[in-house]
Amino acid sequence: MNGYTKNNESVITNVTNVFEVLLNEPTLEKSLKLLTDRVKYLFNGPEFVSIKIGLLGKECKYSACANHDMVLVNDIVINGKNNGFIELSLKGLQPDVHDNRTRIEEYEKILGMITKLVTLAFEKREEIVELKTFERKLRDCYNKLEDYIFMVDNKGNIVDFNVNFETCTGHSSDELHKMNISELINQCVTNNEIPSIIEEAAKKGRSECELEHLCRNGEKVPMNITCKPLDDDNNDMFICVGKDISETKIVEQELLESEKKYSTIVEKGNDGVLIIQDGIIKFANSKMSELTGYTLEEIVNQNYMKFSPSNDEQKASEWMKLCSLKVADKKIFDMNITTRENENISVEINGSLIDYEGKKAELLIIRDISQRKRTEELLKIERDKLYNYLDVAGSIIGIVNPDQEVIFVNNKGAEVLGYDKDEIIGKKWFDNFLPESVRDLTKSNFVKVINHELDPPQYFENFILTKDGEERLIFWHDVPVEDENGKRIGVISSGEDITENRRMESMLIESENNLKTVFNNVDDLIYICSPYGNFIDANRAMVSSTGYTREEMLEMSPDDIVKPEMKLLMDSYTERIMKEKGVIFEISFVLRDGSVLPLELNSRLIEYKGEKAILSVARNITERKKAEERLKRYASELKKSNELKDLFTDIIRHDLLTPASVVKGYTEELLDTTSDEQSRMLAQKVKENNDRLIEMLETATKLAKLQKEEDIGFEKIDVVPVFKMVIDSFRETIETNDQTVNIYGISACPAVANPIIEEVFANLLSNAIKYSPLRSAIDITFKELDRMWKVTVTDRGAGISDSDKVLLFNRFQRADKKGIKGTGLGLAIVKRIIELHDGEYGVEDNPEGKGSVFWITLKKAL
Repeated sequence: MNGYTKNNESVITNVTNVFEVLLNEPTLEKSLKLLTDRVKYLFNGPEFVSIKIGLLGKECKYSACANHDMVLVNDIVINGKNNGFIELSLKGLQPDVHDNRTRIEEYEKILGMITKLVTLAFEKREEIVELKTFERKLRDCYNKLEDYIFMVDNKGNIVDFNVNFETCTGHSSDELHKMNISELINQCVTNNEIPSIIEEAAKKGRSECELEHLCRNGEKVPMNITCKPLDDDNNDMFICVGKDISETKIVEQELLESEKKYSTIVEKGNDGVLIIQDGIIKFANSKMSELTGYTLEEIVNQNYMKFSPSNDEQKASEWMKLCSLKVADKKIFDMNITTRENENISVEINGSLIDYEGKKAELLIIRDISQRKRTEELLKIERDKLYNYLDVAGSIIGIVNPDQEVIFVNNKGAEVLGYDKDEIIGKKWFDNFLPESVRDLTKSNFVKVINHELDPPQYFENFILTKDGEERLIFWHDVPVEDENGKRIGVISSGEDITENRRMESMLIESENNLKTVFNNVDDLIYICSPYGNFIDANRAMVSSTGYTREEMLEMSPDDIVKPEMKLLMDSYTERIMKEKGVIFEISFVLRDGSVLPLELNSRLIEYKGEKAILSVARNITERKKAEERLKRYASELKKSNELKDLFTDIIRHDLLTPASVVKGYTEELLDTTSDEQSRMLAQKVKENNDRLIEMLETATKLAKLQKEEDIGFEKIDVVPVFKMVIDSFRETIETNDQTVNIYGISACPAVANPIIEEVFANLLSNAIKYSPLRSAIDITFKELDRMWKVTVTDRGAGISDSDKVLLFNRFQRADKKGIKGTGLGLAIVKRIIELHDGEYGVEDNPEGKGSVFWITLKKAL
């Protein structure tokens, strides 16, 4: 009974061997055979033991005793399921013999221990199989990513990598496993034992840099490489993700060339340019040096206050703050700056806020406006924004399983969708993150891809739906993920957001179409030609007006269709256009049918498809030419009319006023010498009517003279004392009517006026006296209105109806004033004089009740 005498340590050792057998053997059949061979030695005398083990549908036996005394059986339960049994047949141990009881219990314990070990071992075998399967799936995803992924230890030795990395380097897998990262990337070569990219990642938890990746064929591929520790608590291993930035480098080179071009424009431009941060000048162009007399070394890194016209520090600070405020408000404003010689020059500043070297700055375009020439348009510089990677991979990356659930999404994907990762993972991709317009079709195609009915296109565009409800257009690259049996277990997708690109393309296409529509539908004749050469393009109006086809025109030049006598002028016009950039002139085209079309050409030098060209807009001036002829005839007729008008004015002044003056003298003599009441009454009527005739003739003469004048001299006149002098001239009439004249408002009103303004005040006051009742008040008020003086005359008469106000200032137009005589020309004189002064005039109702308010405005004298 040697087996029974073994101690527990020996039993445990044998049990451990059983566990190792079950874990390490690759097939179930071989595991059961080895298990059967080992287990028999755990019992006393293998020749007295028979063993049968069944597991997962497989059985294995060891038979040593044909006739047994007893049987011990235990079920094998794996993960809650009965998957087999262990059966022991024992000989020489009758259960009813009391001395055998202890040994049987020991055998039962050993059998129970073996059963537990078998259960545990096969549960672990399943976990190992699952882990290996998952590892293969991850490796498959790892190899299908477009980025170059590799792992290194803390010395830079290459430990692992994906297929893209191996393909890019051109080295075999075995060669790469023996290499250090410094052998592929020159920038990683260092005197230190640890490459700098690894050292920085170990210290900061992440490092990112642009490097050149050396391939086996000698090619150097520019890459953006991000490196992170694989374990936050242990810096022994690092994962690196490289992205080919060859295209980005090309774009950067184009940006550098663009920047160089615009830098040349800045340096060669006629305007001074400053960039200011926190009051310090960070950049100045050579024009600024020329403008101020300072060298660039004396300007850059100096305080902007050095250009302040004031030597007082507080005032200079206020000057600089004012400039900054106007820049912030995006205003174009004028200021004075001081030169090195302490001379103040007036400049126009066009300012804006910009980002300069990562900080806010003020960009000032400074133009000397003492001798300003507006010949250039400001250029607007637009630059594409460069985005940093927010995660190891800069693209959107996600994995969707056959149940259409998201099982992985990176930071970039979560950022574009607008969700946290936890809000995305586990959700149905198509139902939650695609708009209805594309949901059903995309979902149907996905099912076909999973079922091998369809292979996804390598690249395609589709919309996603963000958390805010916005639809974003993504450029996708999909790769199916398959298990070891070729079954598709998901799809891994990488994408780039191209929404803005598509929107800009659409806008550019729409803009181009709009420009083409305008070009072809505008009524003016438009064509483009090369200097001294043929037509390059022509719009529909040009083609239809000349009678030639577009194809015929493109084989002709402007010289071929102008009038013969004008051909010699065309080269001189072209020379002017080349020199002055833009010229307007008149020309005549000879149409295909031989008729002549007079045109006004507005020609400008442009750049067309990379070469200099002339753009001309031709306007048909046939009607204008006819109008000019009519205008000439009208001017001639008008000259004759003015001559007749002058003759009539002379007749009024000399031939009518003379006899009227004689009548006035005789009637006054008659009134002084006769005592007969009837004769005096008749003489008085003659005098009154004759006075009215004289007044009308004098007024008409004044109006005629004013109508003829187009320009009068002006001087600085204080209109308050002038009006007071007019009031004094009417003092006798005012006192006779027992009326009062009040003056209100500003006591001094210096205006830009001609002494003839006295006529305006006299007519306004005369009307107020005539139409105001006896013992009433007349108010004269002087007010200030921005850049004008306003003078009002208020009476307390019967007022003026709205229908009369419209025509009141026209000649011979009077309101219905029964019993009051007048010429009807006084307010027409007011109107004409105020128009000559560029002022305004009008009449309103007296707000106090009865009466009217007549007003005029005059420019202030500065």
